[in-house]
Amino acid sequence: MGDRVEVRRSGLPEAAKVRRWRKSQFIALGFSTSDANALTKASVDLGEVRKLVASGCPHDVARRIVL
Repeated sequence: MGDRVEVRRSGLPEAAKVRRWRKSQFIALGFSTSDANALTKASVDLGEVRKLVASGCPHDVARRIVL
């Protein structure tokens, strides 16, 4: 009960943190930075993109499907 967890705050608004995280997820899936930016801005379904990539869909085709 005496354990404390220190939370470091970045000072960014929550929405900015979510956008940064989503962009990092698209990059981790193998998308270029510019594609990751476009996918993040368009608010596409990250789960759907993950499924497409996992099923072997090429990145350029997956991008066209969801945009």
